[in-house]
Amino acid sequence: MNARVTSLSLENVRCFSGEQRVTCPRITLLVGENSAGKSTFLGCLNGLVHLANLNELDDRANYFNHQPFFMDNFKNIVRSGCRSFSVGLGFENTSINRLKIEFEAGVGNLLREKALEIDMTNSLPKVDAALRISRKTQRDNIEHWCFESPGFEFKLNQSDVSYTQFTTWLSRSVRFESLPFSGEPTQFRKRMGHVTDKELVAFSKFTNFFRHHFRAPEALILNNAVDPQGARPSRFYTSYPLGVRSRGEDLHILNTIGQHLGLFSQIDIRKSIPNRYEILVDVSGELRNIVDVGYGVSSLLPLINDFADSPDGTLFLLQQPEVHIHPSAQAKLVELFAKSKYNFVIETHSDHIIDWFRILVTEGQLAASDVGIIYFERLAKDKSATQLHQLSFDGSGNLRGQPQNYRQFFSEETARLLGLQS
Repeated sequence: MNARVTSLSLENVRCFSGEQRVTCPRITLLVGENSAGKSTFLGCLNGLVHLANLNELDDRANYFNHQPFFMDNFKNIVRSGCRSFSVGLGFENTSINRLKIEFEAGVGNLLREKALEIDMTNSLPKVDAALRISRKTQRDNIEHWCFESPGFEFKLNQSDVSYTQFTTWLSRSVRFESLPFSGEPTQFRKRMGHVTDKELVAFSKFTNFFRHHFRAPEALILNNAVDPQGARPSRFYTSYPLGVRSRGEDLHILNTIGQHLGLFSQIDIRKSIPNRYEILVDVSGELRNIVDVGYGVSSLLPLINDFADSPDGTLFLLQQPEVHIHPSAQAKLVELFAKSKYNFVIETHSDHIIDWFRILVTEGQLAASDVGIIYFERLAKDKSATQLHQLSFDGSGNLRGQPQNYRQFFSEETARLLGLQS
């Protein structure tokens, strides 16, 4: 069983002042005005998932600058006036229960991990269930990494670690046992020179912790951030344009999904000459090139293709999947999400998307606990700040937990339409 994200916390990230934490059911909808922080939320989630997997990490990489969420450098992520920001994730079905990282500005405004906290109560007894790594610079300008756990406290010169980011070092140490001084007390004593018995015991506890207790997540979070721009339709492609695993089998899956959504009855790939492919789509009884049919097909094609090509348990990060498709197709899309074995965080501006999730809950096709809404409220007193509100559904599809001004615009619109407001 793959790991699943259960919560996200943001502290002093762009429009999020202070620390805010929300839970994430299997299907989480993000709603609110433009520029209220929904894309920032998705970008932080996308970047942190990469780090939380502790898999093939690189000191030079900025995981918050991955397509389609280009959050840029520290200066453009941290909230104005703040010197650091933090992001955190909660999990289930993996050894790590919660991970939180605090970032500060590095050289050239690159992100530098200032502190890392890991809660491992899912797999370890409480006495060993926490780890914190932080930086401390001594008077001689030598940087130390400080490791703290209920069972030990230990510090190392950063030069003895060989990495600049905590997560990069962790990904190497737990997968390849690349511990400082090879984890050997004799090498530690030889390299460090004058070592007290207390320091030697601390080093032994430190290495024992990483050899016998701490381990990388055995169940990775499978993450798929779908480009909101959809496919860039072209009349011809120089390589196979869909990239599915088994072309014949997965084209059948694409056709099944397209038929369910009412977007097309058939899609096919034709190779006319070497390195020249066409995507052909049947929307009216005849196969036509994708550039000659409605934009709704190409806007949803990457998502449909990923549905055919992703393992169960994948976390999909979606931005306005309803764009360019009719409300009837939106309803079918919601049914597809609900019946799938995937997890979703979906930014949406569509009432149809929200209402159809309510309908499915009411009809018993979707458990109320499997879907929820995070409402992004731009504060009237501080337009640069956003407050997150956790909304849930009851068994009848009714919303719970909404603030007073939720849907205020729509209420005023209805009142004007009925002539009840001047």
